[in-house]
Amino acid sequence: MTVIQEGHLHFFFPEEWRVIKYDECRFQQQKALKCQNTKAVDILALSETELFMIEAKDFRGDRIANKKRINSAELAIEFAQKIRDTIASLYGAHRHASLELEAFCKYLFSKKINKVTAILFLEEDRPKPKTKQAKQARLTLMTVIERQLKFLKVRSNIYNRANLPDHFQWRVK
Repeated sequence: MTVIQEGHLHFFFPEEWRVIKYDECRFQQQKALKCQNTKAVDILALSETELFMIEAKDFRGDRIANKKRINSAELAIEFAQKIRDTIASLYGAHRHASLELEAFCKYLFSKKINKVTAILFLEEDRPKPKTKQAKQARLTLMTVIERQLKFLKVRSNIYNRANLPDHFQWRVK
């Protein structure tokens, strides 16, 4: 297993996957960030059939402080910007022939349209039982994300440890 730690969360990926803590990689730090206000996702994970762009947010214990970000479009827009900028940065890495990002670039910029999934991994304190208002806030967040990312033709979703699909083959603890 390949393990990536992001804050208090540990992401476990199959050993044969290519995985990188993208926002800390050399190309992102030394080249992409020179473009003012460039953002990046936390993790890139590449299987044989899918590229996952993962942004991890652990809001446990900070529900009140982050309530506005979740209920407004702020978090959704920030996430969409990170996906957009990560794709643009990967294009730059492709043009620079970056070895550390070569597998991700080849997959993303091949002639074939490959599957790309943008994941907002949002771990938060859960109100019990899940209220209608909480469900509506999540639906609104997802709607804004989908609108923002539609032009990139990437699949997107919001998950947490409780609802992460088994077929993804990666886990979070």
